[in-house]
Amino acid sequence: MIDLIDVSKSYGPGLPAVNHANLHIDKGEFVFVVGNSGSGKTTLIKLLMKELDSTSGQTIVSGERLEKMKHRRVAKYRRKLGVVFQDFRLLKDRNVYENVAFAQRVVNRPTRVIRKRVPEVLQEVGLAGKYKSFPDELSGGEQQRVALARALVNRPDILLADEPTGN
Repeated sequence: MIDLIDVSKSYGPGLPAVNHANLHIDKGEFVFVVGNSGSGKTTLIKLLMKELDSTSGQTIVSGERLEKMKHRRVAKYRRKLGVVFQDFRLLKDRNVYENVAFAQRVVNRPTRVIRKRVPEVLQEVGLAGKYKSFPDELSGGEQQRVALARALVNRPDILLADEPTGN
């Protein structure tokens, strides 16, 4: 499902964030990448999201070589991913329901699907009763669960979570 072959990412001469990484993850596996602050964990996630390009090596996700992927293909590729960002990236002007529904609207899910799926995933993360709340009315842990619900709502092939136990 995910293969990194001698992948490096540098932000400048002598500043490697990821240095000759090799990794193989099979479908269904749970993998935790741990390390000190600044050790390249977020950079690794950004490489897998195709938010950054590697300096060298091969990154293969679901059979696709990311370094060969055309820019116009990236949005479609990302539909296979669910991502929980370190800073959650919630839309402050939208309530919990709308934050989760947004992920479905972006991929043009029909309204009837959104009305069914959003309450299901909010129930799964224990936030069914908070669907009308806005992000600034929630605790950090609740905001993180909204971000998780948004990442899961489209049933992605791969879930990436940056600092998933932070709150």
